[in-house]
Amino acid sequence: MKIKTFRGGYDNNFAYLIEYQDRALLIDPSYPAKEILAYCEDNRLKLIGVVVMHSHHDHIVDLQTYKHRAITIYAHSSSKVYKDEAITEDDVITLGNMNFNVMHTPGHRFDSICLLYKKHLFTSDTLFVRGCGRVDFEGSDPELMIDTLERIKHLEEDITVYPGHDYGPTKTSTIKDEKRLNPFLQMTREEFLKNRLG
Repeated sequence: MKIKTFRGGYDNNFAYLIEYQDRALLIDPSYPAKEILAYCEDNRLKLIGVVVMHSHHDHIVDLQTYKHRAITIYAHSSSKVYKDEAITEDDVITLGNMNFNVMHTPGHRFDSICLLYKKHLFTSDTLFVRGCGRVDFEGSDPELMIDTLERIKHLEEDITVYPGHDYGPTKTSTIKDEKRLNPFLQMTREEFLKNRLG
């Protein structure tokens, strides 16, 4: 799998363009569409889909641009953003011979998802390197975030984590390293609620 990472946007966001032969899938549209599309044109790639990982403003950049180009927009069924395909737990998004499994991971936002392909987990704002998304926004739920993080902890340890922001000491991590070094994956439910809510 070839991954082109774009870094920038509102707050050191990451957007990931997955390439397969002459087609591409954009995960987490947090970077200007004109630059994404220019890269695709320069590299003779046809962008076939855009996956909204959750509906905060910095992660739904230029959706209208993709809509006007008839590029399929995927978002969780609970999301209020424009979408061509409503997705939910256990759905699959396909690019060539790659199948990205949808995990509904509420907590940071009710419509948050992660995408898992083999040993690659795209987490957006659900899990950062050494951190996790805030749970004090409208649409957040700290109790659900605890359940989501507990679920992620039980994934295979050699899975690589691709977060939605460049907030940590490295751009990516692994489940093993996050279990070992991420304080939010080591807290009890009571500690998490106290820490995140004051």
